[in-house]
Amino acid sequence: MTTLWYFIGALVIGGAERTLVDLVNDIDHDEYDVTIWTMFSTNPLESELDSAVTVRCLTDAGQFENGTIADVETPLAYVIAPLRFCIAARREDPDIIQSFLFYGNVISRIAGLTCSARIITGVRSVPDSEPLVRRLIDKATLPLSDAIVSNSTAGREFVVERGASRDDVAVVYNGRNIDTYRSATPASLHEELDIPADATVIGTVGRLLERKGHFDLLEAWVTITKEVPDAHLVFVGDGPARQDLERRIEELDCSDSVHFLGTRDDVPSLLNAMDVFVFPSHFEGLPGAVIEAMAAGLPIVATPVDGNSDLLENYRSGLFVDVRSPQQLAWATIRLANHPDFAADLGATATDRAAEQFTVAAMVDGFETVYRQVSMNAKEETVY
Repeated sequence: MTTLWYFIGALVIGGAERTLVDLVNDIDHDEYDVTIWTMFSTNPLESELDSAVTVRCLTDAGQFENGTIADVETPLAYVIAPLRFCIAARREDPDIIQSFLFYGNVISRIAGLTCSARIITGVRSVPDSEPLVRRLIDKATLPLSDAIVSNSTAGREFVVERGASRDDVAVVYNGRNIDTYRSATPASLHEELDIPADATVIGTVGRLLERKGHFDLLEAWVTITKEVPDAHLVFVGDGPARQDLERRIEELDCSDSVHFLGTRDDVPSLLNAMDVFVFPSHFEGLPGAVIEAMAAGLPIVATPVDGNSDLLENYRSGLFVDVRSPQQLAWATIRLANHPDFAADLGATATDRAAEQFTVAAMVDGFETVYRQVSMNAKEETVY
């Protein structure tokens, strides 16, 4: 059996974390002995893991607030956790160590120097800007990866430009359980929010961060409500930008038609209660929120950044608008809200595309192919 370790900061609500949970739950547990190592002990997604998966926490630090880890009691946690992980890797010598995000990638690469494990690191997004120190650290440690998995074609090009060999980079798309979203019973949003039964519900799902484009959506909202007066906007998710978003809503005098639902565990039902899905992010990897909206059959307005271009085809399964363009956001959203037949055609094409390419089964198969390849390479190196 192959000993497979994953390293991640914490099992909080997020795209990489959701991908990891779905991956380890569906992986072949007869072939892989799976352990997830987390830096912090606050792991809300741990309850969703298969019983065959082991979780080991490296510190007791960190609290889960507003959709993220906050109030880390001591900065030493960022030193203690990597040291403990490297010591464990040296002592237990797993077959494969995999990480997904920048910090975990660097730690996993360093841990690989202490043991014989094959190191698989990840590219989850292509940033539109990046601190120089982070870029230099990533580039310097990149050669320590035996393989790199990107969740988008844009991510593959990004890491190849950074210095990785194209042969060492695999693209494995994120996946979702499509039937879960396609068949979910719509939530009673109109009753919950006390809005008219025939109101048009426009929604978005994701962490409340500036880079997600939520402020652009609010600027567009003033125009949208002029053309679609019964429209209500729903934010599903939480994050550090929530207070600033709430202040902006007050400034725009649109609080009666904008609603924050926070972190929810009924996203499939919420999506099925929406009429239009908007995703105005400034940069992405391959966003699970868009895959989920596709699976639910929603017409989608999105920016064509990075992985979004892998997911959607303009005018066939969604509408693309420029990044940071409230005017275009408004135009596209109004068009879908006021042309239900066109919107339904886009949604139907999107859900078919999701079922063909972006399933959990396809994602797991992609990762297992990478694992087999790095294991084969390890055996060949041992022979020589």
